[in-house]
Amino acid sequence: MRRINETVRTVNSAVRTLLFGLLIAGAGIGGWKAYSLYNEPQEKLQAKQRDLDALAARFKQASLDLTASKVQIDALAADIELKNQAIAKLETANSLLKLRHRIARLRVIDQKDDPDTDRPRTEIEFFEVNEEGAPINDRRQKFVIDGDRVYVECLLAKFDDKYIEANDLDRRTAICLFQRIFGEFQEPQDGFEIDQVGSAPNSYARGGEMSEFEKKIWKDFWTLSNDPAEAAKLGVRAAHADAPSMRVTKGGEYELELRTTGDFTFRRVAEPGEPAAPTAEDDAAALESRFSRWLRSCSLALVE
Repeated sequence: MRRINETVRTVNSAVRTLLFGLLIAGAGIGGWKAYSLYNEPQEKLQAKQRDLDALAARFKQASLDLTASKVQIDALAADIELKNQAIAKLETANSLLKLRHRIARLRVIDQKDDPDTDRPRTEIEFFEVNEEGAPINDRRQKFVIDGDRVYVECLLAKFDDKYIEANDLDRRTAICLFQRIFGEFQEPQDGFEIDQVGSAPNSYARGGEMSEFEKKIWKDFWTLSNDPAEAAKLGVRAAHADAPSMRVTKGGEYELELRTTGDFTFRRVAEPGEPAAPTAEDDAAALESRFSRWLRSCSLALVE
C-alpha cells in the first residue's frame, strides 16, 4: 500500500511539474507573441525612417551637386562672356587694321603709240577722292606719260598698330602725301609733280586741310625716317617713299586705296553694271565672319 502511495505521489509530482512547464511555456509564447504584435509597427516605422533619412541624404547631396554645377555653369558663362568680349574687341581691332580708304582716282583719257619711239604714250587725269569715291575738290591734273604703266609716287607714314586699334584721332590710319607721277620709260626725277592738296586720307574730313600733327610729320619726314627713336615718340612705325603702279588701258578708270596699316591697293574700277571682282581680303573677311559665328554658336551651346 505504501508503495502505491509513493507511486501516486511521484506521478502527481511529475504531472504538476509537466503542467507547470506547459504553463510557463505557454506564458513565454504568449508574451513573445504579444511583444511581436506590439513591436512590429515600431520596427516598420524605424525602417521607414531609415529609408527617409537615406532619401533625405541623397536629396541633400543632389542639391549640393546641383549648386556646384550651377556655380560651374555661371563661371563658364562668365568666362564665355569675357571671351566673347575679347573676340568682339579683336574683331573690331582686326577690322580697323584692314580698313581701306579711297585716296585717288586715275582716268585714262587717251593712249596711242609714239611713232618716233614706237612706245605707247598715255594721257591721264589724276584727282584725289573722299571715302565715297567723289573728288574732294574741282582740281584735275592731266599728264602725258611715257609708257602704259603708271607710277604714283608718295611719301608714306605708317603708325603703330596700337593707335590704329584704338582708333586714335591722328594716328588711326597710315597717311600719304602724293609727290610725282611718271611712266615706266621715265626716270622718277623726270616725273610730273602732283599738287599737294592735303594728306590722304585724314585731310579729306577737313576739306584737304592738314592738321598740325600731319604738318610736323611731313616737315620732319626724312628725319623721322632716319631716326627711329624720334619716330617712336610720334607713334610712327615707318616713314618712307612708295610708288604703287598699274598697267593701264585707254578708257579705263583706276582707284588707289590705302589700308590703315599702310598697304596700297591699285585696281581698275568696275564699269557701271559690272560686278566688282572679290579680292583676297574680301574672301578672308568672309572666312573670319563665318569663323566668328561658329565660335559664338559653340559658346552658346556650352552655356545651354
